[in-house]
Amino acid sequence: MTESKTPLTSDKVNETTTKVSLDKDTTKQNKVNKSDTKKSPPNNNASKVSKLAIFALLIAITAPAAHYYWQQLQTEELTQTLTNKVVQENSAALTRYQNKTQQALTSQERSFTKQLQQVAANINSANQATIAELSTKIQQLEAGIKERQPSDWLLHEAEYLIRISSRTLWLEHDTRAAIGLLKDADARLTELNDPAFLPVREVIRQDINALELMPTLDTDEVILTLMAMNKEVSQLPLAIVDLGKEEKATDIDLSDNINDWQTNLAKTWQKFLNDFIRVRQRTGTVEALISPNQQENLQQNLSLKIQFALWAASERKGDVYQQALVDIQQWLNEFFDMENTINQHFLASLKNLKNKQVSYDYPSELGSLTAIRATLRSQQNKPSMPAKAQQDDTETEPQAEIETAPAKAPTPAKQQQEPQSEGSI
Repeated sequence: MTESKTPLTSDKVNETTTKVSLDKDTTKQNKVNKSDTKKSPPNNNASKVSKLAIFALLIAITAPAAHYYWQQLQTEELTQTLTNKVVQENSAALTRYQNKTQQALTSQERSFTKQLQQVAANINSANQATIAELSTKIQQLEAGIKERQPSDWLLHEAEYLIRISSRTLWLEHDTRAAIGLLKDADARLTELNDPAFLPVREVIRQDINALELMPTLDTDEVILTLMAMNKEVSQLPLAIVDLGKEEKATDIDLSDNINDWQTNLAKTWQKFLNDFIRVRQRTGTVEALISPNQQENLQQNLSLKIQFALWAASERKGDVYQQALVDIQQWLNEFFDMENTINQHFLASLKNLKNKQVSYDYPSELGSLTAIRATLRSQQNKPSMPAKAQQDDTETEPQAEIETAPAKAPTPAKQQQEPQSEGSI
């Protein structure tokens, strides 16, 4: 439609240009005629020509404006047509792109859905296989538990009690607790009523007798007593100076007998000396006085010796402990008043501490522990359940469970791990 209008527009422009040229010629002619009319008188023909010229001039003026307006309308129409065409093309392209995108998303979604279904199927299949395998293992374990003898439970519990008894003796040096644990282990073996365990019970009885002969340490009592005695040091009276008894004064009265002139002379001389120099004779040795600082030092040194004995008792060093008590007793006799009742009671407590036992060389392991572990190995070597179930049981239960087992019958899983714990106390 635009191409058909373009030639028509060019023809109209040519016609308008021709008319404008004619109008210009007419105007020039009219000007010439007007100049001639000025010279000649006016007439009717001249007025008609003048109006025609004016009309032609108006047409010449308005024609370009009309042509410009018409051209603007054509341009706007062409622009609108092109815009609509571009919009339509863009809309069609956008629609095609959306369709392609939707198709791609749909295809990708189908692919992902298919992959997800495949993965879910694989996981489900793997879970089913795992469940079946675990069910088989559970059945094997149940069968093994049913085949095992009840004696295994009590036997493992007895081994645990003996092991705790050995640790108590080695770490805490508590013979009473160790004997009690051994008696409990012997009671567990008694419940089995099996002659095969009589050798183990015999070794347990030997350990009990040996522990009963061992001395019980009085470490706690000794430490508490020494701490109380250390607080009493400042109240112990020190030894005072003993001046002895003063000798009676010699009789210096003069006699009237002339024969006693020598005696009277000696008495006169003695009296003269007594007036200027006084000497008092006393019997016994005289100790030097002790200053307050020295008294405080004595008390502090005695306190340090008591603290040293306390440390030796806590560290179970028997020789050092006894030597410290000897040093304390020596200081008491040398620097403190042992006739005082307080010091006498203090010395009696010190002598009582010498009879206390603070150290002993206890065994590191009981013979019954070795015996019962040997029995456990011989019991576990007997086929009591399928080999595969034993292997699975061993792999699934950690060894640490045996080390921390409570004082009761252990679980079946722990029975498979006991041989691995040999050598520990």
